[in-house]
Amino acid sequence: MTQFSAPAAWTASALLLSLVAAPAVAMDFLEAAPKQTKVLIDNDKVRIIEVKMNKGDKIPMHTHPASVVYVIKSGKVRWTAEDGKISETQGKDGDTLYRPAVTHAHEHLEPSDAILIELKQ
Repeated sequence: MTQFSAPAAWTASALLLSLVAAPAVAMDFLEAAPKQTKVLIDNDKVRIIEVKMNKGDKIPMHTHPASVVYVIKSGKVRWTAEDGKISETQGKDGDTLYRPAVTHAHEHLEPSDAILIELKQ
């Protein structure tokens, strides 16, 4: 029978508890949508991302800081909020929106293109 020292057992227990008790952390948008995004500028003030979504693209739960979105080509989108609430939007080409920081997932029911400006300060 293998015996563990008290410090080793405590460390293993603490590690297991931290994995179970740790809240799920949503990924960064670029990680969630690597095929649909292209970074145009990334500095200490902003990250500007070109976003091209195809019909049927499903982007998993991810986060954004406060952002400005310029819609080049609007398409219908189904959003899933962090709390599970689902909504759909259909904007217009040329819309410009300010969005506070958000965690969400989305499914694209139609193709769309946008410029996303994530604010860092």
